[in-house]
Amino acid sequence: MNAGAYGSDWSEILVRALVVDERGAGWLKPADLGLSYRHSELEGGQIVARVEFRLERRDPDEIKAKVAELQALRKAAQPTNKRTFGSVFKNPEHELSAGRMLEGCGLKGHRIGGAQISPRHANFIENADGARAADAIGLMAEARRRAREEYGVELEHEVQFLGPLRLPAL
Repeated sequence: MNAGAYGSDWSEILVRALVVDERGAGWLKPADLGLSYRHSELEGGQIVARVEFRLERRDPDEIKAKVAELQALRKAAQPTNKRTFGSVFKNPEHELSAGRMLEGCGLKGHRIGGAQISPRHANFIENADGARAADAIGLMAEARRRAREEYGVELEHEVQFLGPLRLPAL
């Protein structure tokens, strides 16, 4: 996927990526990777082993200040001191973000088994007490169902499943 935050993503500074699969390894440029919001055209079994970025030289104090600002924003809005698997759903083409939508559905703190939708940010699922994958998937399914009922929006997960795990159809 093409990870990003606060208005930018990796595709903006990526020069090339070394992609490895069962056929071997090769360098791909951003256009070859098909990068867009939370998406790439990489296929199952392809692994990014190395990347080259285009960076700009900046004053170290300016960089430290920017990193501190972004960390403070993240800490204020997200459950950074909890065990989560990151942002769960992509932001839809809607006036509300996925987190605001799920908050509007009353899901903050909603729990299935050991997993709960974060009381701090509704687009994060926390391992509150020995959560299992089935608990998190159950919460994701409930969140998608409620967002569809309340807002008519079908949320798309950005969490990548490995193995036989899948979300049930709506």
